Amino acid sequence: MKLPELLRNRLGSLLQLAVQTVILRRNDTSKTEVDREETIATESTTTSPQTSKLGTVKKILLKSRQLKSPTKPFKKASLFPDGKTNLAALSLLLHGVAEVLSQKRDLPWKTETQNNLSYEKATDANKGTISYYVTDNLENLSPDTISESAALAVIDRFDPRAGAIHLIYCAAAANLHNPWQSEFLLDDKQLLEYSGLIKRRDLCRHEQLTILYDLVRQPAQILAHVVWEKQGKVGAFTVADLKIWNVNVARDFETDKAGNPKLTGLKVIVQPGLWAKYFLNKSEYYYYTGVITKKTVQTLFSIGKQNAGAARMLIWLIFQVKPGCRDVFSGKSLMQIAYGMAKIALAEQDRQLRRQLADDLATDLKVIEAAGWRVEVETGPAWLLNNDGAKRPIGFWSQLLDTTWRFDLPEAALTEIAKSPNQLRGVERPKQQPPSGAAIREARKAKGWSRAFFAATMGKSISWVDAIETEHRQVSQKDLPKLLEKLEMKS
Repeated sequence: MKLPELLRNRLGSLLQLAVQTVILRRNDTSKTEVDREETIATESTTTSPQTSKLGTVKKILLKSRQLKSPTKPFKKASLFPDGKTNLAALSLLLHGVAEVLSQKRDLPWKTETQNNLSYEKATDANKGTISYYVTDNLENLSPDTISESAALAVIDRFDPRAGAIHLIYCAAAANLHNPWQSEFLLDDKQLLEYSGLIKRRDLCRHEQLTILYDLVRQPAQILAHVVWEKQGKVGAFTVADLKIWNVNVARDFETDKAGNPKLTGLKVIVQPGLWAKYFLNKSEYYYYTGVITKKTVQTLFSIGKQNAGAARMLIWLIFQVKPGCRDVFSGKSLMQIAYGMAKIALAEQDRQLRRQLADDLATDLKVIEAAGWRVEVETGPAWLLNNDGAKRPIGFWSQLLDTTWRFDLPEAALTEIAKSPNQLRGVERPKQQPPSGAAIREARKAKGWSRAFFAATMGKSISWVDAIETEHRQVSQKDLPKLLEKLEMKS
């Protein structure tokens, strides 16, 4: 029996009011409640339009009751507040996650005694070990590791664009207070914009959201086992086989004319894992952050599947290049990151592959430049330094492997760092090299200053002046700016 027109209109108004007033909180329902919610959603998509509205209202009201948990409400993530940049967690632990998502089988995975597959991330001497595993169980916070064959199947499904999702999570986590106790929310509007999927006219909204649904869950399939040694005043700790990101996705559906459910919306609720207590903790442990740019993230989304080499290199550089430091890397290192060690080794015996990889590297470096990064040849042959399109000479491959490139962060990132240099922690600033003792003595004498006058100017003793001029001690980084200013010297 059909509902009267007035009742249908009333239900429409009730639906709009419910959508506007429901405030999402962490979904802490039991499996039974979740199954009941899914049953209601299914019933609402398989009945008449009038009954569908009733089912939708029931679903919203049910969520309202379920989601009013006593846990701390999540924060809606603002991805790029200034439209260009955002602070992001960029610790060594998170670097390994990005490598797993982008480099996949090209990493040195090893089979353990229990037939589990693991990748151990190299760390500085005496710091500790970080081992990564993958899982196909997205429901448990601490799922069991899986067999080698199952793990390889998961790894093969990883999409380089999930590396961009991982970066977005890193940015959102860095802007939380006590991130190991907090959550953040990302909605489909944000993700469609930054992924560029909103511009894909060949995809309907359902297809766009289906791609996003798969991508946002992939970072949650990576587990880490961390054993960290005591460093200075910070004690040792262990984090065992926990998810890096705990991801819950709420999906909204509507029924099309043929009766098929279609995705109409996504809300992604993410809780950083226990790692954040140790690597994103300003007060007790370590705090590793940097700055990422909107243009870099959008570039990763746009090139992810078509240009995996550039995507792999760009993700690696985000974690590798330190603020304020123009880092230098060899052509061999860059190509191993972009194309895998096995392919570079194979190219030694394959002339056609060498030509192809040289072409690919030139193209991929241009892609990185287009994303706003500074790329320059530091040392290399004339045909590369001149960049005049000259034909590669015989023996170009060994020259290419030995060439070094210098990279610098995008200008937008450097500008943001210069505005708020104290927001970055855990990053070793490049040390300014002090002048030699002889140069300091010559500069002092050129100004006609005695050792006593120079010492008084610096607020130091005469013995301090003697020590630096005879190079029995170096000028500290704290005193160096003042010394250079007083003596009018350049470092």
